[in-house]
Amino acid sequence: MNELIIDAHVHLPVYGNLLTLEDKRRQLLQDMKKDHVDKCVLISDSELESCIGSMEDCIRLFADDDNVLVVCGISPLIDFDKQLERLRHHIESGEAVGIKLFPGHEGFYLSDNRLLPVWHLAEEYAVPVLFHSGWDNSFYASPSEVRKVLNEHPQLKMVCCHCFYPDIKECLQLTDLQNLMFDLSSIADEEETVVKLMPHIKELIELIPDRIMFGSDYASCKREPHLQMIESLGLSQEIKTKVMAENALSLYSRRA
Repeated sequence: MNELIIDAHVHLPVYGNLLTLEDKRRQLLQDMKKDHVDKCVLISDSELESCIGSMEDCIRLFADDDNVLVVCGISPLIDFDKQLERLRHHIESGEAVGIKLFPGHEGFYLSDNRLLPVWHLAEEYAVPVLFHSGWDNSFYASPSEVRKVLNEHPQLKMVCCHCFYPDIKECLQLTDLQNLMFDLSSIADEEETVVKLMPHIKELIELIPDRIMFGSDYASCKREPHLQMIESLGLSQEIKTKVMAENALSLYSRRA
């Protein structure tokens, strides 16, 4: 693949003998080169100490890497006021390009009123809020939860990570929300499942080609199957270019 590739959903790797955060940084950059990925969007954990790096860890690690854009994880359940202050600083300085929430991984709903300061911060600086969706605790960020938030905050830009996996068809309920984007991370990690999902994935991409982004969830998931999935969908070159790079470039235009 020779076209520009942006992986819009990655984390620091946790496999093998990678003991330090610096080891993980080097491995991520090496794997980007191996996979011909030009830029990536690295998502920090919301935890203050984490094997995939906290907000502060990820900002520090990639301060000098222009090809790695950092999205900061935050939680209303973890030292929220202090973390919100740090998040504001990193967004204001241009060190962070977005905000990540983990409803389902953590016990709060996407429409939780405690998240109001997050919505206001994102609107103030025109940065997107990414949120975890799908799997067993999908009700924390269900389509109705997403619609409720965006109805109350119509200027907010959001990214639905994982497309409600494995219920990809749920995305179709929200295609009328023009400020909602989707990333394809994780959905190709299980070969048997992705074969069944392919028609729905292609339908979604061709319905809203300007709002779908390639993502792999590296290194929790393998990047190669996600690249192969895109190749096998039979997309037009125009749509494929949007999915693989242009949509992410547009969303993260402050730094990309």
